[in-house]
Amino acid sequence: MIRIHTKQTSADLRTNADLAPLVKKGNLAVVSAYYSLDTGRVEVLTGAPSA
Repeated sequence: MIRIHTKQTSADLRTNADLAPLVKKGNLAVVSAYYSLDTGRVEVLTGAPSA
């Protein structure tokens, strides 16, 4: 459920009227990620910029 909520929130931010133009230009990346307290690892869910 946490992963789904995180993905939905990041999608909302990407389409936000103020942020969307910056995302489209590539000046801003909205990345959703999940940090596991058990393992200490970060799982990038969506939005990671390609190198």
